[in-house]
Amino acid sequence: MKLTIRFDIGYGPATITTTLATLVAWERRFKMKTSDLADNFGMEDMAFMAWHSAKVQTEHGQAIPVEFESFVNKLEDITIVTSEQGKVIPAEVSETH
Repeated sequence: MKLTIRFDIGYGPATITTTLATLVAWERRFKMKTSDLADNFGMEDMAFMAWHSAKVQTEHGQAIPVEFESFVNKLEDITIVTSEQGKVIPAEVSETH
């Protein structure tokens, strides 16, 4: 599963695409399987995936905070642009996670 996420941490919008490494890191941090995302995808999940991917994908040219909490505190906007499997769309994002 790949998600394309657009985020803004105060430098203007940037777009990243999740990788397998991001999904594995998400599974380890939240003790869930990616198959659970279809039913339970929250803002923290999306923010973590954007942060993790943005640290590696540097073509956006933005300084990404080392700590996840710092990234979250700087977020001004975040949204899913596309989903490879079409299962997660912005209207389905919940604040439960």
